[in-house]
Amino acid sequence: MSNFPRFAIVIACFLLFQCNQFSKSEEASTVQRETIENQDPIRLNNEFLIQGASFSPDNTNIYLFKAEDDSFALVDSTIINNTKFQFKGLAETPSLYRISEIRNKNKGFPLLVDASEIHVFLNKRIDYSTASSTSTVQKEYLDYTSQMTDFKDKGMSLYYGLKGNFSSENINKLKQDRLALFTEQNNFIETYIKKHSNSYVAVLLVKENVSTYNAKTLRTLYNGLSQNIQDLDFSKSIDSLIVEKESKIGERLPVVTAKKNEENFKEEYRPKAYKISGINPYGETVSLKSIPKGKVILVDFWASWCGPCRATNPNLVALHKKYKSQGFEILSVSEDKAEAQWLNAIATDGLTWDYHVIDKNKSIAFRYGVESIPFKLLIDKNGNIASEKISGRALETRIQQLLKE
Repeated sequence: MSNFPRFAIVIACFLLFQCNQFSKSEEASTVQRETIENQDPIRLNNEFLIQGASFSPDNTNIYLFKAEDDSFALVDSTIINNTKFQFKGLAETPSLYRISEIRNKNKGFPLLVDASEIHVFLNKRIDYSTASSTSTVQKEYLDYTSQMTDFKDKGMSLYYGLKGNFSSENINKLKQDRLALFTEQNNFIETYIKKHSNSYVAVLLVKENVSTYNAKTLRTLYNGLSQNIQDLDFSKSIDSLIVEKESKIGERLPVVTAKKNEENFKEEYRPKAYKISGINPYGETVSLKSIPKGKVILVDFWASWCGPCRATNPNLVALHKKYKSQGFEILSVSEDKAEAQWLNAIATDGLTWDYHVIDKNKSIAFRYGVESIPFKLLIDKNGNIASEKISGRALETRIQQLLKE
């Protein structure tokens, strides 16, 4: 059995902060640099200043990560002194950052940083952290994230609304409600981009949704941005991504295949895959984000005590060996209670892929509406759910189709 990856990844929480009043920009577009009436030297020099506070002990390390391409990179660190910490840097254009007490680029309090002074209170509970700034960009980002938080709350209320009644009827209704909420959220994002065409936040949202929308929608959204925004270097890089997507043969609307039988599928819109995060055999946190982007992922819900699950494992081993080099990966989610039995089954069945998590309280299974195991679903290269409850010959056929997309 190969070594498992040693990751410690936790999904970052939504950004919740307050913004104060702001003044006019000295340029037609406010996204590159803002000034204030007293000619703040920080803004005039395209600098940012993060003034932080925390109740953590003195000499606690604080790390600053900056978004670069599809990941975050460590750019600075400091320590807490008398409950305070500080970061300085250049910000010719707004950029996404994360601040954390843990040296982990995937965990931290997110900020959209531009040339301004930003005040941050960093809490060990990331969702309790706050920030404020006089920046227009910060205010726009606050407006967007607060509304996205509403969608998150609606999603949670769907789960709580079941009140422990996990009947087939309720689970099916939950799936329909989640899909409707997903569609509503996507419509909100599109509308927000169109209404804020002269905002850096709008182009940032286009980039974040390159994998979600089809090429036609992306082109419409991008072309609707103001010329000031399109002229930014950051925007031009996004235009290149859209051009690349437009050039792909057979590029089409995202769909999901819901199984009616082993050989017959019905096309529907593909929803984004829901969060999967759990503990691997090393005791470390592993999530979907642990798997490199652009992979076709089979999520297999199983357990060591499940006879039908164990019976399908040889087929999974063969599929992984056959298609791994083409971009296929497996994430196994075990419903075992006893870790020893889980680990023994992995070794005995030769499940040599690197991504295994244990779901003792079935929180992941609940999120995906899993009523019984084995349960398999496929996630496409864009992170969308492409097929559910699929097995046998249909599974391999679908893997081949998704790898060709």
